[in-house]
Amino acid sequence: MEDYLKKIKLLNNLTLQPEDKIIKAMQRLNTEGPKFQLIVNYEGKLLGTVTDGDIRRAIMKEFTADSSVVDCMHKNPTIGRVTNPKRHRKLFNSFTSLLKFLPVVDSNDILKYVFVSEYKHNNKSALIMAGGFGKRLGKKTKNIPKPLLKIGNKPILESILQKLEKANFQNIYISTYYLHKKIENFIKKRPSKANIKILLEDSPLGTAGSISLISEEDRDFLMVVNGDVISDINFEAMALFHSEKLNDITITVSKYSQEIPFGVIDLDKRLNFKNLKEKPVFNYYILSGIYCMNRKVCDLVNNEYLDMTALIEKAHLLDNKIGIFPIHEFWKDVGNLEDFNQVEKKKNKSN
Repeated sequence: MEDYLKKIKLLNNLTLQPEDKIIKAMQRLNTEGPKFQLIVNYEGKLLGTVTDGDIRRAIMKEFTADSSVVDCMHKNPTIGRVTNPKRHRKLFNSFTSLLKFLPVVDSNDILKYVFVSEYKHNNKSALIMAGGFGKRLGKKTKNIPKPLLKIGNKPILESILQKLEKANFQNIYISTYYLHKKIENFIKKRPSKANIKILLEDSPLGTAGSISLISEEDRDFLMVVNGDVISDINFEAMALFHSEKLNDITITVSKYSQEIPFGVIDLDKRLNFKNLKEKPVFNYYILSGIYCMNRKVCDLVNNEYLDMTALIEKAHLLDNKIGIFPIHEFWKDVGNLEDFNQVEKKKNKSN
């Protein structure tokens, strides 16, 4: 087992206590370490486990970052026993999860150590949609394409590229049209870790049409990122989620709240008064401009104008498996001037 599994005995950064908040687990999972946390009581007894997926499911159920980790933990994880080490290999090999870890406890369920083997996807490709005109940003995009506008001290495109390279994407495509030469020159001067390929649209292809220009060998796992998205989303966590759920396409969604500034009346079928809600707030989940898809979905795109919403609807009609990846991290679409200025101000303050 030691030949291919890592045995971790120092567990301080991998354990949380029941009263700890979900936000603490989020912060831990966003580091470079293993992508799980173990919940133990003060005696060291294992109570459950928490992964990135557990947290995102809890958020969909209206839990918040200030909720307790016990609200999202998996209460009956598979465990190994120090008294039966021969069974550890069998337990580990039985996992269907791509994120594999096996907590090992003693006869009193006290956590002693954990075996870890994290899944690594070796053929991940990405496509950055950078061909838009950026008309809603007015004069800012008259002489510069929107992805090269700076937020803080770096262009939006640079921020996206750095996140993709950090998540070990080997092949990154950039779809261009408007002022494409400036993006090409930017990439030529950039010391890139990944293999970056520029795609030039002969005419605007929408938010999904340029997927048809991706090489056949790079369609098994493709992440698509809009070139005007600023976010702290963990691309590695999303890639793992997409692969582990065996989705054909995974859609990131962000919660959007809208307050009605009036009293809202509910009526029955006969138009009689039922109740009154004063300035109610309605919550919606909106598309966040980041997607993962496999070859089956990529092959639905022809070399013609196509928006991502139409591609999703097409995949749904064909019974492709569509997964939802809720975002709890910072996220903003900076396609309009108000949002751009808001994010720019926020980033400047943090630098």
